Amino acid sequence: MNHPIVKIVQDSGCQSYVVGCPETRRALLVDPKVGRRETIRDVCERFGLTPVAVVDTHTHADHLSDSVAFLNDGLTLYMGARTACRRDLKRVRKDDTVSVGSLELRVAEVPGHTDDSIALIGGGVAIAGDTLLVGGLARADFLGSDPAVLWESVRDVFLALPDETVVLPGHDYRDLPFTTIEAEKAKNPAFRFASGPKYAESVGAVRGAGNTPEVDATLATNLEEAPDLPDSPHAVVACCGSGEGGGMAPREAEESPAALADRREEFCARGAWIDVRDAWEFEAERIPGTTNVPLGELGFHLDALRRDGPVVLSCLGGVRSMTAARILRRLGVLTEPISMSGGFREWKATGLPTE
Repeated sequence: MNHPIVKIVQDSGCQSYVVGCPETRRALLVDPKVGRRETIRDVCERFGLTPVAVVDTHTHADHLSDSVAFLNDGLTLYMGARTACRRDLKRVRKDDTVSVGSLELRVAEVPGHTDDSIALIGGGVAIAGDTLLVGGLARADFLGSDPAVLWESVRDVFLALPDETVVLPGHDYRDLPFTTIEAEKAKNPAFRFASGPKYAESVGAVRGAGNTPEVDATLATNLEEAPDLPDSPHAVVACCGSGEGGGMAPREAEESPAALADRREEFCARGAWIDVRDAWEFEAERIPGTTNVPLGELGFHLDALRRDGPVVLSCLGGVRSMTAARILRRLGVLTEPISMSGGFREWKATGLPTE
């Protein structure tokens, strides 16, 4: 089977996912957030995907889950066996399987952030929820959290996976939307500690300190059978900062379409111009000679993308290409990424060639 179709739906640091089977075009929705329902439905339509199931990887404290809306669409909801959620759901345990078409995802229980936290593993990905993040672990100062248990469960579940496994975390605070097991083994400060208790001592989490009135209200709503949900996004309470110092990752080099146009054939001849837009965008119109690898699927092509020297990354407006440049440098794939400022929109407006 080919790698899964992956589309990341971001909102204020939260990451939801549409994960599709390329053979059957069936899709799984992961951690859908209130306020992004139509975006998720639009993604499925544009990719020709039929959503059949939804997963909440845990009971969320930082945003309202929109799983009930997709339940009303006829989808099956999966959550961990330890959840207290009262919705019509299927409880899954360690080594159960969630199947979406030909894509089979194994359930792993990863307690510590919440007691009911699960991950889904298969098809070359680990959908981690709020457990293993890029350069850190999840926050563990809520009632029911335990940083030592979190460290141990993350170690046991994730560090045994193949190095090339792509990790899709529930949060992205630094414009680094995914990672790999290899990168986290090498760079995640949490794994410098010898044990869960040592890690817990380092973070100094006070159990219950994170339970503000807003957090408690969000948790209560996410446990309800049929809550009355708003249409707009719910304010986010940050669950975990990056273990790499926090703040946005540094910007990478940028060049304008006009500055890159004369070198387009040179870059394209050596496969060094990557368009990270979604496939449907690329198929509609593109810069001649460029190669398409959507942002959400870059992790499946790291070896093929590996280059020394300058490589151009482009998208529609310059945002996704900067994200791609940041993550590909962090993963050691590119040494000189260049994000095309203004993206395809500016390239076309300048009158440069398209096909």
